Amino acid sequence: MQSRQLNRRQYFNELATTSEKYFIPYIKRYRQVGKGTKVLEIGCGDGGNLLPFSRMGCDVVGVDMAEGRIRDARKFFQENGAKGRFIASDVFLLKELRHQFDLIVCHDVIEHIDDKEEFMHKCKQLLKTRGG
Repeated sequence: MQSRQLNRRQYFNELATTSEKYFIPYIKRYRQVGKGTKVLEIGCGDGGNLLPFSRMGCDVVGVDMAEGRIRDARKFFQENGAKGRFIASDVFLLKELRHQFDLIVCHDVIEHIDDKEEFMHKCKQLLKTRGG
């Protein structure tokens, strides 16, 4: 394990930078993202990927099965004065999240999923009709 993965704050900041510099510009090539966009990250860990979306005015929700990561996400968002909702759960058990999101982010997650086709089917259920 690399030292940046042991230092959760450093890792959070690195993910936020990567998201801001690379993910968001790429996504913006295909769809509008900004104030009011509802963004879900599945497997959000400490929430670093979501910080730039929150700063843009997006409504962000992060879900991760690791309670410790969710605690860190809440703490890091609070330290950054950012808004976000973080839930420790299997995202597919949260029926209230169905058809709520414009955009789903999965970073370093899909490679851990055995049944990718079923995963994508379940993700589609979380998107609004025109989500991506």
